[in-house]
Amino acid sequence: MRLKLIAGNLVIVLLVGVGSYLVVRTQLRAELSNQLEEGIGNDSELFARSWRANGARLAEGVSNRVASNSVRNVFTASGEAKRRGRAFEAAQDVSKWFQNPARGRRERPHIVAVIDETGRVIARDTDRNRMFGEPLLNQVPVLRAVLKRGASRSGVWQHEDKLLQVGVAAVRNDQGGVVGALLVGYDLSNGFAKQEAALIGHDLLFIMPERIYSTSTPVDVRDALQGALYSSPLDSGTNAALQGKPTLPWTATLAGDEYVGVTAALPMARGVEAGYVVLAHHGKHTALAGVATMILWLTLLGLLGVAIYGFIIANNIMEPIEQMEDDILAVINGRGDVRLEVETAELGGLSYRVNQLINLFTGVAEEDDEGRAVTSSGGWEAVSASGQEPGARPSSGGPIQSDDAGAAALAALPEGQYYARLYQDYLAAKQSVGEDVSDIPQERFVERIKGNAAHLVKKHGAQMVRFEVETIGGQVNLKPVVIH
Repeated sequence: MRLKLIAGNLVIVLLVGVGSYLVVRTQLRAELSNQLEEGIGNDSELFARSWRANGARLAEGVSNRVASNSVRNVFTASGEAKRRGRAFEAAQDVSKWFQNPARGRRERPHIVAVIDETGRVIARDTDRNRMFGEPLLNQVPVLRAVLKRGASRSGVWQHEDKLLQVGVAAVRNDQGGVVGALLVGYDLSNGFAKQEAALIGHDLLFIMPERIYSTSTPVDVRDALQGALYSSPLDSGTNAALQGKPTLPWTATLAGDEYVGVTAALPMARGVEAGYVVLAHHGKHTALAGVATMILWLTLLGLLGVAIYGFIIANNIMEPIEQMEDDILAVINGRGDVRLEVETAELGGLSYRVNQLINLFTGVAEEDDEGRAVTSSGGWEAVSASGQEPGARPSSGGPIQSDDAGAAALAALPEGQYYARLYQDYLAAKQSVGEDVSDIPQERFVERIKGNAAHLVKKHGAQMVRFEVETIGGQVNLKPVVIH
């Protein structure tokens, strides 16, 4: 029974705890997943805005440099050699100017080139002879518009094996005519991808038609995404994104983890197939669902508490019940002196009623706290000699004292004769009130009388206790006679 009481409570706590954990965790993960898929499109747009802002700052910086004397003097030099020399020096100066952290980027530009009005390179930084005379009108889409309109613009240039963000500004002479252009290009490197990823809170990758160009992700994730983007089922979305149609959020398992991503074309990359991927680690962005694990820990604490409390309560209930069972079994086996002595608040009343029932069946009057016998009909009478005059015969219904002649005569009866007479008197009294006595065997009656007498002797510290039969109001009782 103890185990049943404890196990039942443990099972209920366990079911409630595990059920709550599963429900809360599932709902949190679903809600966070929905928020991630809905929000990653906004994060993609956030990067697009940052990209345009970077391009605008780059174009503004290039426009600032074309007004410098070092750049303007290139186009006033006489002779090709002198012109190329000045162009190289101007490109070097512009490169150093852009390395200042105040310009927004700390790294050196990948290329700074001074271009003539036909779109050919006069000189570039780092190497005065490299790219000399190379036509760029068809390579740099924004260059043609800059030379034609005399404005400054930003765009994307795929130069050799590099993907560059470029700023181009027109160089004007004193009369306002366009005589050339200045181009500054930055590599879309892993460092730049990481810088932008920190801004949007997700990983960022720059892609080309055949491969991933740079990334903020670890190498294993990049390699896994390389296979996913350019093979089914994501390859069609990648191709569409490079053509200018961004994808809806997609999911992929990369390096053992689930990711959510969006693919789109780089803004202001007209004429160049270049795009980007905003990639979010699904597990990291749904990690808040892990707080549901606290429910499991609290459940474990609850199980421990219920187990300890259940053990204590089960013992408080079961030990008295087991004692009552043993006492009742003793009564059944003939121990008429045994009474239930359970005093717990929960079972004390039951114990008292069982004792009443035992007294009823044995025909022994019950006693209250003051030593008065209470008959089954509700009356009571004193059973001790205290408060009586020495030698006085008690009033009708009172106890017989040890110095009373009747008590002395009762005590003097031999044991066998006493029990035989008491048994016959008891049967006669029962029959006189119309009760059936066929189920009262003498042997069992005598055994119960002996047990009750021993109990009263011990309780009152008497030499002997014998019983007399009396009938009160149609109720047959056995009145104890305490003999000191």
